[in-house]
Amino acid sequence: MAFLDRFQRLVTRHEEALSFVRVGDEDPGRFPSDEVWADVVRLYETGLHPAIALCVLHRDRLVLNRTVGHLLNRPSDDDVGDVATPDTLFSMFSASKIVSAMVMHSMIEEGLLSLDDRMVEYLPELANRGKEAILIRHLLNHTAGIPNMPAGLDFDAAIRAGKVDFRDLAGLRPKHEPGTVAAYAAISNWVLLAEIIERVTGHDLRTELARRFLDPLGFEHLSYGVRADDVPRVARHAMTGLPVPSILSGVFERSVGAPLETAVRVSNSQKFLTGVLPSVNITGTPLEMTRFMKMLLDGGTLDGNRVLRSATVRRAVTEVTPRQFDGTFGFPMRYGLGPMMGGGRFSLFGLGTRGAFGHLGLSAVVVYADPRRQLAVSFLNTGKTIAAPGMLQWAWCLQKIVQAADRAR
Repeated sequence: MAFLDRFQRLVTRHEEALSFVRVGDEDPGRFPSDEVWADVVRLYETGLHPAIALCVLHRDRLVLNRTVGHLLNRPSDDDVGDVATPDTLFSMFSASKIVSAMVMHSMIEEGLLSLDDRMVEYLPELANRGKEAILIRHLLNHTAGIPNMPAGLDFDAAIRAGKVDFRDLAGLRPKHEPGTVAAYAAISNWVLLAEIIERVTGHDLRTELARRFLDPLGFEHLSYGVRADDVPRVARHAMTGLPVPSILSGVFERSVGAPLETAVRVSNSQKFLTGVLPSVNITGTPLEMTRFMKMLLDGGTLDGNRVLRSATVRRAVTEVTPRQFDGTFGFPMRYGLGPMMGGGRFSLFGLGTRGAFGHLGLSAVVVYADPRRQLAVSFLNTGKTIAAPGMLQWAWCLQKIVQAADRAR
């Protein structure tokens, strides 16, 4: 009887999860979309994510465009809020970095600056304590040597201002000679790149992103934050899973400048949702983010509109750091000039994805493009966890996408 009771609970949970699924326009062709989605629903049933979205473009087909869950609360709450849909707006968190990097690459393509320009040519206030040797390329590929935010940074004040002040980083000293060691910079490098962009163009980052990419490509929402009247459409985030181990909590706090719990709380605030934070708050629909990656996959064009030269995209994803143990994460990573890179035996995008490029976002958001398989993927979620057995199911979902693309060739 105990087995039957448990089985019935599982069936009930599964039926409830299916009632929260929403499907957008799709054209699967030979791609086994339902098989992939079944594993995503099983991930949702772990309770780690109030909402999950998966959008996949494969060989010019929109093969998956689905969501499951709710915008506001955990499924266990009495008031679960509105059901998420493919039109729901999701925060990309650190996957925002690949968008910010492409704004910089567009400016380099235009001849406004160079990868080998020294940072302090544009930010002379930072010409101290060894930072004079940092190049723009070092900021893009996480080898600048200043991955951590300064101790004592008022994280809440920075978010309330809608912008981290680059002058807060003036006292940082590189931990190693710039260009020699990769150490993921969650915020610091991107604050500096944003300030350089503003000083060179005379416009804020949001304006430059719209002018160079969003307006030509016809994107309605994908930007730094959202308009105030769109805030109710943004899926909110929640701490889930097991308590964060102290060693991981320390790494996160040094890199971001605040504990994970604080970062998650602030990510639901009006200022975060409407501000301009180059490393963390690109927000849009899953399809818009996937189409941005499709543009990169196709060498800078989308629907016949060219916004980057193919050589520019190729440089961004082929000038890659050697694989090494990352000084922040402590596991092997390779970086292009902005994106994280895939690999054969270790990859954030699934095994066997060497040549793929994209980015991870807190804590299990993944966007990437895989040239070999002609895949562009946005796998988004709102549960923020670092330690939970259910993360194995998340990893399996990524692998299932790779296997599905191989079968659909």
